[in-house]
Formats: sequence, C-alpha cells, structure tokens
Amino acid sequence: MQSAFHHRGANLMGFIQLILWATLAGIFMPQAALSQTSDGLDNEGLRLVTVTGRAAIIHEDALDEARDMALEDALYYAALKGGAKIDGFSSVDAQTNLNDMIVVRPTSQILDYSIINEMQDDTHYAVTIEAVVGDMVLSGCQNRPVSHVTLFRPVLQIAGDLPHWMSQLPANLSQVLAIRLSEQPSLRLRDARKVRLSAATTPDNPLNQYDYTQLTSGRVVLQAGDFAIHTKISFKSESESKLFSKVEYTIIQIESIVSDASGKIATQQIKDEFKILLGKNLPLRSLTVFSQETREVIKSFVVMAADVHAEKIAERLTCLPMTAPLNIADGRLQAKLGKRQGLSRNHLAVAEGKQTPWTILRVSEARDNSVILTPLDINRNISDLAGAEVTFLEFN
Repeated sequence: MQSAFHHRGANLMGFIQLILWATLAGIFMPQAALSQTSDGLDNEGLRLVTVTGRAAIIHEDALDEARDMALEDALYYAALKGGAKIDGFSSVDAQTNLNDMIVVRPTSQILDYSIINEMQDDTHYAVTIEAVVGDMVLSGCQNRPVSHVTLFRPVLQIAGDLPHWMSQLPANLSQVLAIRLSEQPSLRLRDARKVRLSAATTPDNPLNQYDYTQLTSGRVVLQAGDFAIHTKISFKSESESKLFSKVEYTIIQIESIVSDASGKIATQQIKDEFKILLGKNLPLRSLTVFSQETREVIKSFVVMAADVHAEKIAERLTCLPMTAPLNIADGRLQAKLGKRQGLSRNHLAVAEGKQTPWTILRVSEARDNSVILTPLDINRNISDLAGAEVTFLEFN
C-alpha cells in the first residue's frame, strides 16, 4: 500500500515538474532564441569568420570520408557564427522520465568559403576554413566614408518682376551651397563653377592627346569614382490675390544633377523647393511698406535653403553603391576604385559568379585610384570574372 502511494506520488511530482518546466520554457525560451538571433548578422551585415572542423579517422581507408566530415563540421560552425536559433521541447515517457531536447540551427547562410589549412594525426582530421556568412541583403546605403565631387557652372535664373535687389541672390545661394558642401565631412569638394560640365574629361579619354585645350591650359579631369554636380537655381515670383490685398512670394527651386565619371551609377536628381513670403500689397502704401519682409530675413532663408540642399546631396552621395567593372591587369583582378573612395586592404566585395550565385572577393592591395582583388577561394579562375561588375560591401 505504501509502495503504491509512493509510486502515485512520484507520478504526481513528475507531472508537476513537467507543467512547471513547460511554463518556464514558454516564458524564457522565446527570449533566448530572440537574443541569439538579434546578435547575429541582421545588424552587422556580412562577416568573415575563421573556424576549424574536426572528424575522427575510423580507419586508413576512410581518410577522404574523415576530410569531408571535418569540412562539413567547419561549415556548420561557420554558419553558427552568423547567429543561431534555439528551439526546445520536452517529453515524458511511461515511467514519468523527463527528456529535454534542444535544437540549434544557423540563421545565416555561407556565401563563399576557402580552405586555408588541413591537418591530420593518427586519430583525427582537421580542416580550417575562412568563410563569409550572412545574408546578401543590401540596406540601401553604402555608408561611403569619402566622396570626391566637382561642382560645375550652375544655371542661374530669376524672374524679372522680383525686386531688383534680389538679382544677386541666385549667385549668393550658389556660393553658400559650395561652402556648405565643402564643410561636409564625407565630401572632398573641387569648386569648378567657372567651368561647364561639358568641358570636363576623364583620364581614359582617347581624345585627350589631340585636345588643344587639354594640351595647353588643361581641362577638369574626373577620376574614376568621382562625382560631378550640375545645379540649376531659379527664383520665381508668385502672388495670391485676396479681398483688399495681394500677397507676394518668391519660389526658390534648386535642382542638382549628380553623375559619376564612369557612368556606372544612375544619374541622381535632387530637388528642393522653398516658398518665401516677400510681403503684401495693401491699399495704403504705408501698410504695404510695413508688411514687407526685410532683406536680412529673406537672405537668411536663402542660406537655410542652401544648407538643406547641401545636406541632401551629402546624404545621397554617402548612400550611393560603390561598383566598378573588373579587368585583368598583369594577371590580377583590378577595379578602378581605390583609397580615394575609402577602400583599404581586406575590404570585401561581391560579384555574380558563374558556378555559384555569388563570388566573394577581398582587396589584397589598395592604391589611390585602383585596387587589386583576390577571390576568397583562391582556386577560382579569375578569367571567369573579367568584365564582371563588382560591388563593394557596405562600410561599417
């Protein structure tokens, strides 16, 4: 009797433990899985990791099998480096034994890898790999650390019915815009507002050696990766008639066309429009004069318009993708972007591969206007990548 009671008591205690564990798991397990995932690659982008996988050598004839298992082990651990999702559950058998099961799964994928070392002893085989893990999802912003821009001659327009003293405001706005762009920490500005954009050239232009202007006084030369900005500034007049008055405004329109020297990036169009109150025309002249905005106030609005437009240009340039075609020079892959764009050794880039969806490359040498890239997998045939478009990954 006592034994039966003890057995039923053990069953009851086991059942209570199961309910308690399930309740705690429901509270804590989702949080654990979330914390593992949030520390992965969603916020950090792609990651270059180095891991080692090991496998036991069962017998001498199974050496290749041990190598494959060690490589598989290394790939699994590399994927886990990018983040993991943890799932857990419990089961109770007929004897009320509680069994806990935890499943760990990678949350990222391996985009490319390279075997950098292999070792074996009497009992184990080890494979060390270098892998790029994460998800090929672009955030939409390159986070360029520096961009070289040239500001060319703007188009300035002003309506004829605006006050005469405002005739110099378009030129003043252009001057303030140039100053504000030069103050942007991510921009290196060259002020060429006396030169038309059509008069610029590139180093690779085959007509340079026959161009009289280029040979004598020289032209503005846009290097690969540089940006040209052509701005149109117009002041228009607008009025609204009311019962006994007419309210007058000036509409400031600023349009900047941003293009890159290589033509690989789509032309960017940045527009801003500002409406500034000039004053009112009232039946009494004294009231009309009193209602007019002062010149200082209007000029301050012009400066604010230049500030806003300069910020937009800087933001757009910072987020533009960094791409270039690959070519083979002296038996190595080269792209005509370099230190001037903020690239440095070991920066990662990606190109569409022929055997795989993506081919990961790494900058092995950085020069001022070009970089040498090496595939992460050194066994890749670089001739297959000649002419391919390479995209440099986002700067942290």
